[in-house]
Amino acid sequence: MNRHRDESVAFSALFGLPAEVGMRMAAEALSLGLSTAYKRARSGEFPCPLRKVGRRYVVQLTDLMRALGIQDVRVHYDDFEAGARIARGRSDTWC
Repeated sequence: MNRHRDESVAFSALFGLPAEVGMRMAAEALSLGLSTAYKRARSGEFPCPLRKVGRRYVVQLTDLMRALGIQDVRVHYDDFEAGARIARGRSDTWC
């Protein structure tokens, strides 16, 4: 795959995070008990938008991150590669 050096990708995509998560993971991330999370979902008071898939509730990862105050920022490949070089102890190759 050819890519331009100025390409960027969302943080969540770069690290292969799922596009959506189930109620158990969302509740855990929000420090809610599972029964409390379901009660809030049924009453419309869940901290982020939910979608019902069959009998399950799912939450878009970006919505969950927003509810947690985490930005899904764009990461430039050059910055990611430079960070990897620094992590490997090769900061002399910064440019």
